[in-house]
Amino acid sequence: MRHTSNRTRGGSGGGAVSAAFGVLGELLITLGVIFGLFVVWQLWWTTVQSNQAAQTIMTQFQETLPEAPQVAGELRTDAPPVPEAAAEGETIGALVVPAWYGKTDNTMPIVEGTATRLLNKAVAGHYTQTQQVGEVGNFALAGHRRTYGNSFRFVNELVEGDQVIVETATTWYVYEVTGHEIVLPSQVDVIAPVPNQPGVEPTERLLTLTTCHSPTLGEFGNSHRWITYAKFVGWMDRADGMPEQVLNDPGVQ
Repeated sequence: MRHTSNRTRGGSGGGAVSAAFGVLGELLITLGVIFGLFVVWQLWWTTVQSNQAAQTIMTQFQETLPEAPQVAGELRTDAPPVPEAAAEGETIGALVVPAWYGKTDNTMPIVEGTATRLLNKAVAGHYTQTQQVGEVGNFALAGHRRTYGNSFRFVNELVEGDQVIVETATTWYVYEVTGHEIVLPSQVDVIAPVPNQPGVEPTERLLTLTTCHSPTLGEFGNSHRWITYAKFVGWMDRADGMPEQVLNDPGVQ
């Protein structure tokens, strides 16, 4: 009888352990589902919402634009007009990256400021401490690479010579990519008037794109920054037409 009693007590203990593991398993499954839903929200739904916000901003901007002749104009290489500084959140213009056409929304609003609440609207944000578009120095922009619109999703595919174009209410500004580098978030001198040379007086008109990157986790990480550099090659008054590379781009007006 004592032997049978011991076996009974052992069986009850095993049942309790099994039940505990069962509860733990259910909790892990629940956590997995919650995490999966969070990933879907982070990677997909935030982008849907952000793209809608960007489209609203873009439509409002385009409604203010004078009609540009649908012809390829000739780039001017003299000093371009430089717009006045905008208030935070104000739309400066549009960023057009012809190399991204067909892969993502290659035309996006440029707004003044890089606050998260602005970048989460799938825009390119202008670093307020950097120069204006067309100005001698560095016109630096930030954008999300993944989530919230994936604005700079394909920045890593830009190669030397690719055009990066800024459209404003009066002017087209054309830059060409010169290279890129991957840096730590602390390396803020990439947006200096002369990138990586703080205190040096600029002599060129430059454009810099900054976004997230991780060399260990790929494009989904945030431990480093991907920096793309471009230099100014010319400008065009809207009344004279538009750059040839955007002539047939449906996103451009």
